Amino acid sequence: MNNMVVFKGDISPAIQQQILAFSDFHIRDINFAHSIGEKVMLKEVEVSRRTEDNRLQARVVYQLKVEDDMLNQAQTMHGGCAAFLLDVCPSVPLALLAMIQDKPADYTSQAMVMTFHAPAPRGATLNVMNTTVSLGSRTVSARAEIWDVTHRRLCVSGVLSKMAPKNATPPVPGAVKL
Repeated sequence: MNNMVVFKGDISPAIQQQILAFSDFHIRDINFAHSIGEKVMLKEVEVSRRTEDNRLQARVVYQLKVEDDMLNQAQTMHGGCAAFLLDVCPSVPLALLAMIQDKPADYTSQAMVMTFHAPAPRGATLNVMNTTVSLGSRTVSARAEIWDVTHRRLCVSGVLSKMAPKNATPPVPGAVKL
């Protein structure tokens, strides 16, 4: 998988290796939706300056094919599968941008807004395009689009907001556990 990834922009070899490992850990090496995650192939990683404000932004493209374990009763990609992709895939450009700026790269999902535009039928090749929107000190966000490249149409779009996890409060000795 890794030798097929195209890197664009000023991404050091060390960060390239970190983002490959992060991507595999976050999308492919998980228990939930494992059969879906292992189909998701990283294709492109890019860092550039946004024209509007000259800030760094990251863009990551994944590709997969719609297969039987992704389908609803209508034989198109299930909305839950789309939600999974829109939760995990945009997390990677956010982590990439954080790594490049030497900031913590681990966030937890806070909110996701999705819009369904067209069905993705069995056999369709999908590109999941993910671009950072903001990288603040407390919250970060990225937008994602799932394109059916076989039929040349947008299937799903969305925005994912994440937040920096707060350290868990240590238990109070002698406290009642509910």
